[in-house]
Amino acid sequence: MVSSPFFSAHSDQQSSTAPQTSDGAIREAIPTGIASPPWLLDALFRNLSYDLEQVADIIDPILTAQNHCYRTDWYVQGIVADDRAFLSTNINADRAIQVTLCGTRWLLGQSRRCAVAMPQSGIADCHAALNFDPLRGFFLTDLSSNGGTWVNGRRLAPAQRHYLQDGDLVKLGSLRFEFLQQRCDRSAWDDV
Repeated sequence: MVSSPFFSAHSDQQSSTAPQTSDGAIREAIPTGIASPPWLLDALFRNLSYDLEQVADIIDPILTAQNHCYRTDWYVQGIVADDRAFLSTNINADRAIQVTLCGTRWLLGQSRRCAVAMPQSGIADCHAALNFDPLRGFFLTDLSSNGGTWVNGRRLAPAQRHYLQDGDLVKLGSLRFEFLQQRCDRSAWDDV
């Protein structure tokens, strides 16, 4: 994960622009504390197959997601663009916007292996999974955590699928966050 005070992106792939040592080996990028929007854009370009129009349309909902939170300062935003889905969130020590790569399953928990690492107390290493079903949308599943997973005040049974709606209040351990959704279909961009 590359991070700055404002933006970061998870990536399992090294880009060709990553810093290299004199022998050509790729060095791990070290956060500098300087805002670096290109990292956010890099993740978005990869997620949206380098389609500039889609990136331009999706960047504003990502940057303004926190403005749509009514019950807490924390959020996880599920973003669907055509047949792809990814997440953005501000759940981290710096409250920086983070963007995951496209997928259909993201782990939530304290472990750094999770797509959304949550350092708050009472959260298991791999506490819950947020999944995307192209036909029905995003759903949350508790991974048999001790503290449980709650949606709108109701505790989920382990392995129970709960399909999420925009604005749902989710609680994992001591952390409460809002789930937001943003759908950007190609048809909205095509000239008719």
